[in-house]
Amino acid sequence: MAVVSISRIQIRRGQKNTGSGLPQLASGELGWAVDTRELYIGNGSVAEGAPAVGNTKILTEYDDLFTLANTYEYRQNDGFFETGPDASSAITRSLQDRLDDRVSVRAFGAKGNGIADDTESLQRAIDQIYLNSATKNNPQSRVVLHLEAGTYLVSDTLYIPPYATLSGAGSDKTIIRQTADTPTFKTVNSSSQPGSPADTSTTSRENQTKNVAISSMSIEQTVSNIALMLETCRDSRFQDIRIIGNWDGGAIAGEPAALQLDSISSAVRSDNNRFENCVFESYAFAVRSDWDIEYNQFDNCEFRNLGYGIVFGTSLTLDTDSGSGKTLGPSHTTIAGSRFFDIRKNGLWIENGKFNLSINNRFEFVGTDNGPETSPTEPVVLFRSNNGVAYTNKSVNDYFARTEALISGNLNTVPYIPEIDGTAMYTLNYEHQQDFGRLNGDRLFRLPGVQNQSYEIDYTIVSNTSRAIRSGVMTLIVDGVQENVEMSDMYDYIGDADFEDVFDFQPELSAIGPSSEKNTIVVRLTSSMPLQDESTITFTVKAKKTDKP
Repeated sequence: MAVVSISRIQIRRGQKNTGSGLPQLASGELGWAVDTRELYIGNGSVAEGAPAVGNTKILTEYDDLFTLANTYEYRQNDGFFETGPDASSAITRSLQDRLDDRVSVRAFGAKGNGIADDTESLQRAIDQIYLNSATKNNPQSRVVLHLEAGTYLVSDTLYIPPYATLSGAGSDKTIIRQTADTPTFKTVNSSSQPGSPADTSTTSRENQTKNVAISSMSIEQTVSNIALMLETCRDSRFQDIRIIGNWDGGAIAGEPAALQLDSISSAVRSDNNRFENCVFESYAFAVRSDWDIEYNQFDNCEFRNLGYGIVFGTSLTLDTDSGSGKTLGPSHTTIAGSRFFDIRKNGLWIENGKFNLSINNRFEFVGTDNGPETSPTEPVVLFRSNNGVAYTNKSVNDYFARTEALISGNLNTVPYIPEIDGTAMYTLNYEHQQDFGRLNGDRLFRLPGVQNQSYEIDYTIVSNTSRAIRSGVMTLIVDGVQENVEMSDMYDYIGDADFEDVFDFQPELSAIGPSSEKNTIVVRLTSSMPLQDESTITFTVKAKKTDKP
């Protein structure tokens, strides 16, 4: 049966903002404010059990919850906290203010669902927060922009101005996936306007990009281009970022780097930037710069599946103009506690630049062209001195898996391509140990050869069957032009006098492998110990090299 009429129920009604306003309603009585579209019900009397005489407002679709929720208090019911000057003067805030404490890209329309193109939404969020003319000079506007977990597709470059702080939910949780042939992130100066990044030529020391922080996300470059382009960016931090390219292990020349650091002059540079717990993966180059940049630092990073690791100054022609930004190349860079793994060519290649430091890093399967450690093709680290400043780039306490693979005297066809080539002084601090018996000029260990260089081998020989202990320093000096090697051996001995002079080292330069170049130093040993003797040599190696003829 169709309903054709409803009985009309009348309740008290009137205008709230005229006359005496809202009257006291009887217990359970409804009252409708026509002018404000608000509904009330009477509380009733205290005698009836009401906690207070008055009217209670009933929420309707016309009520604004934000205006009602204006009494937020931090840990309101916790008696151990006082947010105000005393217990009776708590600090209260509106719900609107409380929610505005945290800014999400979703408030600007970003989806992060891996389907929608979020370029416009992400750039709008960055521009409105950090470039809005009404607020950008106010430190209170330099808030954190949160990117919740998800995949954000972008089809253009995202421009990052000074003081921008972008924080994801973690690498492999928040993913920025670039689908176009363009850099994913690029820094711009503070002269930029929303929707209109400023030209690099307008950058000065005062307006350059600075104090940027990007953290806890992955950047996926599906087309071959730069992931993070820092143009004249200083004093910034990049943490827990995984940068993944689409390099397939093929051609390297002409391919982009995951991270590029540029400057426009010697006065306006990319300086004092720090990269912590970052991963660089599947790129022809991980990091590249051909400018005067200083005091950048890489801590606890990982470099894997790359053509090259960090490359400085290889396309740099030094000039005499001190203000050009290309006078010395990248300098005072520190790479510390990082791992270089599965890199076709050099892990570090510094062609121009000075006072760069590699410390406590691990290099495994580097310079092997995707082969094993026993098939080296390139130096692990390459330090040149084209800027005329020798012995300023350092390797300190680095670990090279190549050393253990090649130092053994049992390899007859594999040349010893060095851990570090070029101009350098370094120590292979990890001890090496070999057992041997009675020998007649047999190979004991090997070192890289032919380059102008010297080695100090700090060693100890202990006989396990006789009373004989010898400790000394063997020095090898190599003339790379004449291709010969000379040795001195200063040692102390304790034990039976008959065994004091029974150990005789004989170094030689050898051409090992297909090359006719004498590429490997072979250190042979004659031991006249008794036939049943078993001895152990423990040694470390310090190298001093120059690429000058």
